[in-house]
Amino acid sequence: MGKLSDAKTLGGIGSILQIIPVLSIVGYILTLIAVKYISDEVNDSTIFSDMLLAVITGIVGVAVGALVIIFGALSSVFTAGWSAFFGGLTFLAIIWVALIVSSIFVRRAFEKMAARLNVGTFRTAGTLYFVGALLTIVLVGFIILFVAFILQVVAFFSIHEAQPTMQAPMSSQAGFKYCASCGNQMPVLAVFCPKCGARQS
Repeated sequence: MGKLSDAKTLGGIGSILQIIPVLSIVGYILTLIAVKYISDEVNDSTIFSDMLLAVITGIVGVAVGALVIIFGALSSVFTAGWSAFFGGLTFLAIIWVALIVSSIFVRRAFEKMAARLNVGTFRTAGTLYFVGALLTIVLVGFIILFVAFILQVVAFFSIHEAQPTMQAPMSSQAGFKYCASCGNQMPVLAVFCPKCGARQS
C-alpha cells in the first residue's frame, strides 16, 4: 500500500510533467500511481477506478479519432478532398467528446480525494477540468485547463502526510463522522459541518 507522502511527491511531480509535451505520458503514469496510493490509503477503490476510466476514455478517443483521420485521408483521393475535411471535423468532435467524458471522471475522482484528504483544491481543479473541457471548442477552455493543471500540482503538494482515513480504528471513530462535502471530522450527532456549513444527511 502506498503512503500519502509518496502520493504527494509522485502526484506533484507527475502533474508538473503533464504540462511538458515530451514528458506528459510519464506525468500521467506518475499521477495515476499517486491516485492509486491515495485510493488505497483512504480505502476507496472508486477514486482510482474513476481516474483510470478518465485515462482510458482519453486513449480511446484519440485512437478512434486517429482512425477517422486515416480513413478520411484515404477516402479523399476519390472525393476531391471532402472526406479529409469532414474527417478532420469528425476527429475534432470525437476528441472534444472524449475530453468532456474524461473530465467528468477526473472531477469525480478529485471530489472524492478532496473529501477524504481535506484538500479542497482538488475539488476546484476537478471543476475547472470539466469547465475547461466544455469550453475547448471556443479555445478559452485551453486556458482554463492550464489553470486546472496548476491547481492539480498545488493540490498534490498540499496533501498532509498524516490523514484521518476510513481505515482508522473503530474506537477513534465511535463518536465521529466525516462531512460528505469537505471531509471534515465532526461529532456524529452534528447536523451541520462546523467547517463548511454543509447539512449532513
